[in-house]
Amino acid sequence: MKLALTATPAAPLTAPLLVRGPAEEALRLAAELGYDGVELHLRRPEDIDRVAVAGLARSLGLGIPTLGTGMAAGEGLTFAAPNPEVRRRAVARIREHIALAAELGSGVTVGLVRGRLGQEADARAAARQAFVDCLDECCRAAAAVGVTLFLEPMNRYECDYLYTLDEASAVIDELGAPNLKLLADTFHMNIEDANLTTGIARAGGRLGHVHLVDSNRWVPGYGHLDVRGVLQALAESGYQGYLSFEALPLPDPQAAAREGLRTVRRILSGVGA
Repeated sequence: MKLALTATPAAPLTAPLLVRGPAEEALRLAAELGYDGVELHLRRPEDIDRVAVAGLARSLGLGIPTLGTGMAAGEGLTFAAPNPEVRRRAVARIREHIALAAELGSGVTVGLVRGRLGQEADARAAARQAFVDCLDECCRAAAAVGVTLFLEPMNRYECDYLYTLDEASAVIDELGAPNLKLLADTFHMNIEDANLTTGIARAGGRLGHVHLVDSNRWVPGYGHLDVRGVLQALAESGYQGYLSFEALPLPDPQAAAREGLRTVRRILSGVGA
């Protein structure tokens, strides 16, 4: 398994991301500390110099496992929006990320951009179908350029559907798109999944990316998450992808990046991953 820090040039200070500032600085820090990659969270692809970032990542031997897209939802762009024009713009934004991902060799995360379904039963059904249709369109666009999408279950305080790995797995099975995979976030799982290790086991080959975060949304080692148990379950499932620290930059960004890396490297060596 490979480790990535999270970085953004644009997200709010409250976002659970380790490094803020130019993407090139995040890449250099990741290389200095010994990370394998950097997960970038962008408002728009124009937030970065795509040529410079791609070239620097290659020269440093770093991957960019996925592009976070949650800031689109902050602008009101979601797949489940009742207004079809808003849905069209949401898909257009994700397609822009897909085009960038094709250049960077990364995936694209679908998390908050899925939107909310609301409370009324008929409206929920229509909104869910809109979400599925938008996701399907994005999967087809991504497949055409060799990009994987990662569907992220999120906890009930941030969304109103797709809380667990099992629920997101059902959507993946429903669409049947080979380039749609699960993103397992241990912070959300700690709230919603009855058992993290069995949830990982059931996800099986659908699992494509992992946000490894402690119970308090700090990097691993600062809360009560059974980090060893999660890593053991991932190893037993055959997972060989990235573990990204989508965590609060506490006690400070550099300390969090260093300690998270040290803790997880030590545990990984013990579970034989």
